Amino acid sequence: MLAGPAWEKARYIAFTFNVVSGGRITTSFPQRWDRFTGEYRVSGKDQQGNDFVVIMNTNTKQGRAWKNGGEVNESSIFELGYRRFINDTYWLLMPLKSMDPGVHREYVGERSDSCGHTWDVVKLSFDQGVGLTPGDNYWMWVNRDTGLVDEWDMHLQNMKADDLPMSVYFHDFKRIGGLLLSTRREIRGKNSNIELGDVQVSSEVPKGAFEK
Repeated sequence: MLAGPAWEKARYIAFTFNVVSGGRITTSFPQRWDRFTGEYRVSGKDQQGNDFVVIMNTNTKQGRAWKNGGEVNESSIFELGYRRFINDTYWLLMPLKSMDPGVHREYVGERSDSCGHTWDVVKLSFDQGVGLTPGDNYWMWVNRDTGLVDEWDMHLQNMKADDLPMSVYFHDFKRIGGLLLSTRREIRGKNSNIELGDVQVSSEVPKGAFEK
């Protein structure tokens, strides 16, 4: 079981979203999230190489932000923070996020390999207004023996209709705060991984978690 009752208790979630290419970390975003209140903190570098910190509420999209150490009130930096929240928590918590409101799940059949492994494949599609890219389509490969998602294929809304989906393999499952999470995702054919490090899951929010 991926979560069960542990998901109901999982209030505070912290992790670092790392993009690893050619064996080295190219992008890193440490994050903290109070799932009950929407309080959220993310830091890292923006596309221009500026250091940033955003502390905001993901429900109201209001908060405070800093760029290169100085406080700023630019809409773009809050948009960046919210994009990181939507994207990175989805990577961490998929397939748990497949049960969100506005997500449609369609069973599209089984797949087997020459070694006798069998997967049930479930297609995910989204209502308009769900997330930032509701035109995405995903396919979850659920291992019939273990119940775990071994693969996640993605056809994103900015891809051409005849582009083949990207395949992402799930590795390094760990039980953290009662949740069973894959902490490394291999992007097939790209020599690239998404590594989800420093993961914490707790029913309590640490003091000062959302201070600068």
